[in-house]
Amino acid sequence: MLDYFANQASGLIGLGAQPGPRMMAVVSHGDEQAELPLLWQLCLALVNFGYTVTVLDATTQESESNPGLAQLLEDSRWSGDEDRQPGAWTVLPAATGVQGLCAAPLQKSQNLRQLGHLFPQGSVVILYCKVEWMIPLIGDCAIEPLLAVSPMRNSLLTSYLALKRLLITGKLKPTIVNMIPDSSPAPSTHPQSVAASLSECAKRFLGHEVKAFDIAEQHSEEPLYGETQRLALRLLESAVALNADHHSGGTGLHGAQFRHIDHFAGSH
Repeated sequence: MLDYFANQASGLIGLGAQPGPRMMAVVSHGDEQAELPLLWQLCLALVNFGYTVTVLDATTQESESNPGLAQLLEDSRWSGDEDRQPGAWTVLPAATGVQGLCAAPLQKSQNLRQLGHLFPQGSVVILYCKVEWMIPLIGDCAIEPLLAVSPMRNSLLTSYLALKRLLITGKLKPTIVNMIPDSSPAPSTHPQSVAASLSECAKRFLGHEVKAFDIAEQHSEEPLYGETQRLALRLLESAVALNADHHSGGTGLHGAQFRHIDHFAGSH
């Protein structure tokens, strides 16, 4: 279980109200059956807290007809303000832009500050990409990347390889999330889950204790309660400040919402 919060506000009390966007991260390791529902629920929880949310989807390539992070980095301005509506978020294709930032790994702080100039003050940016692109951008900092798994075939293998790189190369301590489909039995009746097996492998072969949590899939847009909400609050505490010279936790309490996009473009 995640730490209990009496209500959504109590988890935010004491967090520094810093301007500028803050970044979270979700690992892409090939298990979209787990990753996409987790992204959707995380975005919904953050929007319900009042945050503006942008997903940088590095599994999708930018193009002239589908512009994204690469175009933002060239123009250094966000052109979507006019379309913002309450209670929603946006997803930007980001493969080219993220790879471009990875080409200068020694300029990590500068890269993060550059991203910080692109998005609204007090907003949340979620980096969704594979581990080899994540490490040059946010390696060796306080952020806790989410590593989602499901009963899908090969999920244990691909998630273990990602976990190994995060821990050893990236010096990042991820949070493992076991996404439970609606049709699955209650977690207490499950056999050994992929998440539990992954935690066991990390302890036995890598010498690391990693947290694993069960999150049930939700398909309605009603306000989220329970584990997803508490997970979002936890991630806000360790999110990276994009406008800072260091990688500290904490976040601000700001944010109107972006234009809603119902799916993660190009991710499935």
